[in-house]
Amino acid sequence: MKRSEIAQQYLKALDLHNPKLDLKFLSNLTRRHVAIFAFSSVGCRLREDLPLDLNSLYQRIVVQRRGGYCFEQNGLLYEILEELGFSIQLYLARVIYNQTHHPGLTHRITVVELHGRKYITDVGFGSLGPRIPVLISENESKDDDRTFRVTEPRKGDFHMQVLKDGSFFSLYRFEFARYGQADCEVGHFFSHKHPKASFVNHLVVSRILKSEIRSLRDLTYWVITESGTQEVRIDHAFQLRKILIGKFGIQVTEEESRQLYKGSLQSESD
Repeated sequence: MKRSEIAQQYLKALDLHNPKLDLKFLSNLTRRHVAIFAFSSVGCRLREDLPLDLNSLYQRIVVQRRGGYCFEQNGLLYEILEELGFSIQLYLARVIYNQTHHPGLTHRITVVELHGRKYITDVGFGSLGPRIPVLISENESKDDDRTFRVTEPRKGDFHMQVLKDGSFFSLYRFEFARYGQADCEVGHFFSHKHPKASFVNHLVVSRILKSEIRSLRDLTYWVITESGTQEVRIDHAFQLRKILIGKFGIQVTEEESRQLYKGSLQSESD
């Protein structure tokens, strides 16, 4: 399919019409993306080949509903935004979870420039990530009950932060360096092939809805709302498949769910 056709079908899947190059449309797009297309390490756990060309991303995420993680989700969104005419730039980031270590460049983000202001658009971080464009500024970006900001604790070193338990928590950090598709291929290869990579060793799935966040790690499923968190322990492959399909929209076969369940049992015992 041509990129223009993929963009049309993508917008149709999100029930979005009359695209405009403004913050309101971009916000609606990202909100719907993270609510409909689940963040997922299913492909990594099943040891699948996960090519990053546009047609493959479109088929996996939009058509087959297999979900995906940052190199897939943000890779697809980048192509869509470029096709629609947004001014965008690709960057890679280091996931730090409020620590000071120096991990590899295993996260992909998109920076969108609108009317002279720059926003991080990230639909591939999972349950803690934003569902709105976050202004690159010390000013806070609020989305209902969640608050994000981008800080620069050291010159040229930017942190994406979320307000968590009363204080700001750094999710990842990035620099305005030059990156391209080859850099994404390297980070992606590590993230879905290396035996010590997190997504190779753990089943991680999430959807960010308006009123709740659904999150799964291995055999524990959470539903997070303003009133609290519900936790469910998954005890068999049938239950896992039911949750993946019914709560996340992830399409898996009975055999795949058995493989995922067995792998998660092993991960929890290691």
